Amino acid sequence: MYTLNSFKTTKQIFSNTAPKELWKWSKEGYHYLKLGENIQCQLCPNGCILSPGDRGFCRVRVNHEGKLYTLVYGNPCAVHIDPIEKKPLFHFLPGSGAFSIATAGCNFRCLNCQNWEISQSMPEETRNIELFPQQVISEAIKYNCSSIAYTYSEPTVFYEYMYDTSKIAREKGLKNLWITNGYINEKPLRDFCKYLDAANVDLKSFREEIYNKLNAGRLQPVLNTLKIL
Repeated sequence: MYTLNSFKTTKQIFSNTAPKELWKWSKEGYHYLKLGENIQCQLCPNGCILSPGDRGFCRVRVNHEGKLYTLVYGNPCAVHIDPIEKKPLFHFLPGSGAFSIATAGCNFRCLNCQNWEISQSMPEETRNIELFPQQVISEAIKYNCSSIAYTYSEPTVFYEYMYDTSKIAREKGLKNLWITNGYINEKPLRDFCKYLDAANVDLKSFREEIYNKLNAGRLQPVLNTLKIL
């Protein structure tokens, strides 16, 4: 059962910016709480409360007719085959290729973000391709990759896409890699951990002040993620 997050978010909500109609890359969110016509996203500690037509802080999750939807299910804006050491993971499947995917959006606002062109964009603003979970697996196998890496932007915000892909990957013998800021709530994290094989959590600092000023986040939720992993 979901309960209203006690943390009072002051995050920027993009009011009245949700698409009027859902597109083929939309999917109902797996973790949210209904509050009448409003909803609270329960995916990450931001806990965005959205009225119908609103878009969350991450730019990719919306309230459409009283339900939470992701707008980035099967439409990645970055697809590459990377050496696994680029993740960087140096002691997990060394020398192998990682089929790497990302969508627009992020739940942080890092002032030094390397991939800000996609992490700080809405999916309508990026150049996307169609690649649904089963297609991700087929392409990874085609190019002899040993793993799927959810990376580049912040994979937590494309949780449903990542989760469904990871389930198929496990069935096909591929490993799942999560390259993340670690800003996720406990329940979705534990659900995803059933299919997770390796993770690289980017701990920005041990100082709350740095998270507040440079990342627009909080330290403790990241520490909680590290403890669970």
